[in-house]
Amino acid sequence: MYKLTGPEDRTLLFESRFECGNLYMAQKISDDEYNLLMQNDINTQGHTQWFYFRVVNTKAGHTCRFNILNFSKPDSLFNFGMKVSVYSEKKAQDEKISWFKSGENIKYYANGIKKEPDYAWSKTYYSLTFTYTFEHDNDIVLFAYSVPYTYSNLRQDLHELEQDKARGINIQRKTLCKTIQGEDLEYLTVTSRENLETFNRRKGVVLTARVHPGETVGSWMMRGLMYFLTDPNNEEAKMLRENFVFKIIPMLNPDGVINGNYRCSLAGCDLNRRWKTPSKVIHPTIYYCKKLVKDTHQERGLLMFCDLHGHSRKQNVFMYGCNRRDDPSACRALPFMLSKLNPYFSFENSRFGVQKSKDATARIALFKELRVIPCIYTMESSFAGVDISKDKGNHLTTDMLETLGKDLCRTLLIY
Repeated sequence: MYKLTGPEDRTLLFESRFECGNLYMAQKISDDEYNLLMQNDINTQGHTQWFYFRVVNTKAGHTCRFNILNFSKPDSLFNFGMKVSVYSEKKAQDEKISWFKSGENIKYYANGIKKEPDYAWSKTYYSLTFTYTFEHDNDIVLFAYSVPYTYSNLRQDLHELEQDKARGINIQRKTLCKTIQGEDLEYLTVTSRENLETFNRRKGVVLTARVHPGETVGSWMMRGLMYFLTDPNNEEAKMLRENFVFKIIPMLNPDGVINGNYRCSLAGCDLNRRWKTPSKVIHPTIYYCKKLVKDTHQERGLLMFCDLHGHSRKQNVFMYGCNRRDDPSACRALPFMLSKLNPYFSFENSRFGVQKSKDATARIALFKELRVIPCIYTMESSFAGVDISKDKGNHLTTDMLETLGKDLCRTLLIY
């Protein structure tokens, strides 16, 4: 840990030893430039994309360049207008501004550093470089790939949602299983206490998010739909609760989220490629989630399963669905309706098929095993913004993402 030599030392001090943090090393090139390495996903040799770290010892007006040197993907939305998520403690205190998008001179490119230096055929790493001008002296500034949503944020939100029990909404908060790290995999059951004579006829809806821990946009959509479904004063939410039983697993990979992974679990597994034959020991969250889906279908019939994700190369929000050759519209109707409800959702970007390469994903595995259920989706939100609607060129804010989660549920009223 570097120690400042005195009040004139302009060296930035870096830290990421906090929830969701990811920074392996910071190397000072000059007072105005730093090279950074991110930690690989635990028990893997890659999947490096998520970053989240803070700096202190800032000087107002000081412009600094940051070079992250060890990304693996050959392209990024950073080349198409995406900016870095930034949080300034003093800006938050003085201007009441939370996370915001910033950074200038943003570039993402192959840097010529080979992953295996001794081999001519070895692939190269990619760099993300950006500059940032600090606005305050002695500020605490955080930088992230996208606006973080931590396991602690989720626990706080679930605690707030539980308070709605006293207002006539049937919310049950339970632990589905323990993760490898020993964390609770929590889920909510949301329905109505009214008209209980119709309870057994209510179809089931299962909603999940954050199987890939770095895809925080999925959590913001999930947060929007959770608060909408439990709103005691919203008539649409009331109708949904009276007609459906919602099973909500808001964070499928708590271990990966807590430890700052981008894609994998602590076992180094991409959990969204383990749905075909999940292990109760190695992939407990997928094993028990799949069991919950099947139990819900057996008990009351499943109307929809939707897993919320983030996409690192495309704009807009869209869905990946399956396809029924005898009735192609069956899988497409709900996404088409959502595109009419929400200006940020693109039906044109949505794709429908049963690809062999995706055989072990939630979407394909459940579609094949449940057979008669057409509404099984992966809903993808861009990490960047939209190139449709009046907000073309703008980043998707957390408010916009929460609205998307709300509108996903509202679509069920039409469907």
